[in-house]
Amino acid sequence: MDHILPYLFLLACPISMGVMMWMMMRKDQGQASAPTSDPRVAELESQVGELRMALHQRQEVETAASTSNLDRE
Repeated sequence: MDHILPYLFLLACPISMGVMMWMMMRKDQGQASAPTSDPRVAELESQVGELRMALHQRQEVETAASTSNLDRE
């Protein structure tokens, strides 16, 4: 028994890694369905799009105002 104990310690790491990999692969197969989209994410994406459009419009107005000021000088 004394000569088997070091080999058990040596094999503990690869065996435990194999068991963990097997369990992770089993878990992934059970969740193969498409993830459901969170409505909060869709709402936030919509808000980001609206803010980008508003920023773009504001930049256009500022550019037009600065161009008209240069034309007056």
